[in-house]
Amino acid sequence: MYDPQVIYDYLISAGTDWADKKAAYDLFDGNTKSVLADIKNNAYGKSDAERTSNALADTDYLFHLKEKNEAFAAYLHAQVKYDSARALADARRTQASTRRAEAQYTGMQNG
Repeated sequence: MYDPQVIYDYLISAGTDWADKKAAYDLFDGNTKSVLADIKNNAYGKSDAERTSNALADTDYLFHLKEKNEAFAAYLHAQVKYDSARALADARRTQASTRRAEAQYTGMQNG
């Protein structure tokens, strides 16, 4: 059964979830350089290259990257869910349109 309100509500829910997860990922992604710079400023090393190397291996930086990757995966899953819901809505709309056309055609043959 094609219920536009149910489909609309689901698309709003899936779209909002997608947007929230994209915003979370974007926040992690946008802060990556700042996190690295902060860790690098406090890292041990005689040269810039040594401090950078130590910062890249720091557990706080690695934890940030892990969280960023988890946020990215959640964002992608939410995007698949939203895009799939949109495709299903389009298919249901097409199906309903086809049924109406069939009913009209059948009515013309019987009339």
